[in-house]
Amino acid sequence: MVQPVLQITSQPIGKGRERTCYLHPGDPSKIIKISGEITNVQSKREIGFYRKLQKISHYEYTHIPRFYGSIKTSLGEGIVVDLIRDYEGSISKSLRWYLVQGTPISEFESYLSQLKQYLLENLVIFNHDMGAGNLLYQKLSKDSARLVMIDGIGDVIFIQWLNYFPSQVRSKINRRWDRFIKRLYSYPEVIRHLDN
Repeated sequence: MVQPVLQITSQPIGKGRERTCYLHPGDPSKIIKISGEITNVQSKREIGFYRKLQKISHYEYTHIPRFYGSIKTSLGEGIVVDLIRDYEGSISKSLRWYLVQGTPISEFESYLSQLKQYLLENLVIFNHDMGAGNLLYQKLSKDSARLVMIDGIGDVIFIQWLNYFPSQVRSKINRRWDRFIKRLYSYPEVIRHLDN
């Protein structure tokens, strides 16, 4: 059976280097990430990673969006994932957005620690160039929140066999996390608060 092509006529709600995100026209709780014409490497990498997760029963999607498969659209092949919203219904904003608005990095340190712990416990490998724009700060209630990684999930290397060893994966996650934190604390909007 041929999968029907989903028509997308809305404006994008987000755009990265490789992909553009659109609200799913049939389900406002989901988005569709569509790759550009040149490459869909990032989507293939994410799909591969999510396929592994789908084999794990009762996996907790607390810090990454749930994946619902790929879909053909009028703008090209896309992947469907949860749209991350705050408890009152608005689309969650990125960590970078909050930093630019003047919120000090100290406000997010506990959430960063929680995210790191989640990545290590669940062996979630992420791109070596992850930044604050790849993380959404999701307000779960008036008094609780979490960081959700929406992009850059999966490994960029071609030699994957080392990733079958949990100790090797955790070492890789720790190394990439350290680089991410170093980069995060070098943002001008972060340095500005640290100097005050």
